[in-house]
Amino acid sequence: MPIKQIARHKQMAPNTVRRLLRCEQPPRYQRPERPSVAAPFEPLILQLLRDEPGVSAAEIARRIDWPASASLLRFHVARLRSALLPQAEHRPEQEQGFGSAVLRDFLPGWAECGLWWPPAELDVGHGQSRRCPVLLMVAGASRHVGACLLPSARFRNVWIGQRRLLQEWGAVPHTLRWDTSGIDFPWAWYFETEGWDISWNTYVARAELDDLAVQDRGLPLTGLAAARRRLRRFGSASPLPATPLTFAAGLASWVEETNAATHPAPTRWTEERAAMRAPAAVPQLLATRCRGRAVPDTDGYIAVAGNHYLVGVVGRFLCAACVF
Repeated sequence: MPIKQIARHKQMAPNTVRRLLRCEQPPRYQRPERPSVAAPFEPLILQLLRDEPGVSAAEIARRIDWPASASLLRFHVARLRSALLPQAEHRPEQEQGFGSAVLRDFLPGWAECGLWWPPAELDVGHGQSRRCPVLLMVAGASRHVGACLLPSARFRNVWIGQRRLLQEWGAVPHTLRWDTSGIDFPWAWYFETEGWDISWNTYVARAELDDLAVQDRGLPLTGLAAARRRLRRFGSASPLPATPLTFAAGLASWVEETNAATHPAPTRWTEERAAMRAPAAVPQLLATRCRGRAVPDTDGYIAVAGNHYLVGVVGRFLCAACVF
């Protein structure tokens, strides 16, 4: 068929038909290749991930002055982080320190922490009842459970309860994953009036001084969720109304039965406990020593940890130290 006839049939210019006949392949649309916006930043991102494996994408964006969207940076950070992780997994465990390229989250020795609320109130005596939460701490790999009853959801009680559980374990996890829902965090002015700094920021700062990691956002806490489901069955089966002493005794027996009936885990409790830190190596987190200055009220009393103490003259400051 002549070229001009093809051009008339296809309603195309004759030169266009000649150019298409000279092509070796059928014509198709191809976008010109452009370098990725992350290409010039990849060496910097890799260096930051090698130096600080747990650094977040937001911190990386601040350090490298990222010009594009945050979602695009998160995609490239996740891709580069996954490329670095398999190379570090083949290193001996002796070389996998906290500053190595292996994230501490993937090593045995971390724990999940959070509160569980019983379905009913407890009889605290004198015709009064109160809902008292239960602090749960679950070892990440072996699913070993620790639990204790708290008088309230104030964070100072949560901190003291965790200190008791850590002393029972005889070891401190290198990473503490928290579900902070339900915990009562007082405002900053509370510590100025009470004079005792037992805040979440102080907790995180002391953990960092002991080289511990505290995580409280965007984490799947599967072990904690499983322990809460078991506790719901325990709470529905326990006699009500119960006193705090009887409930705490039943909770202790439940913890023993749960740990004894735990199915075989990838890492046993003895091995995971050996991967944790010794209590003597974390003096800042366990020694909840609080110092402060309090002002008596008009009657000469100060309130400390829910108790009122008569100190005398109004207008004087009282400097004291409290050890739990």
